[in-house]
Amino acid sequence: MITQRPTWLTCERCGSVQIEVTTERGNDEWLYSGDQAKCLDCGATGMIEADGENAWFEVDEEQKDVQLH
Repeated sequence: MITQRPTWLTCERCGSVQIEVTTERGNDEWLYSGDQAKCLDCGATGMIEADGENAWFEVDEEQKDVQLH
């Protein structure tokens, strides 16, 4: 497992680009569905979703509606 911080990935909860991704096969430019991710600004956790062309940070469902202070 390696930890990456791709600069192009954003948090859907707070908009931060400070996302840390733990992956077995990915790199700074390519991530895989199921890779674990965490926003270093708001603390949201979740997984990477990918469709073969794009990848995004999908925050765990129970965290999406939590208000940020």
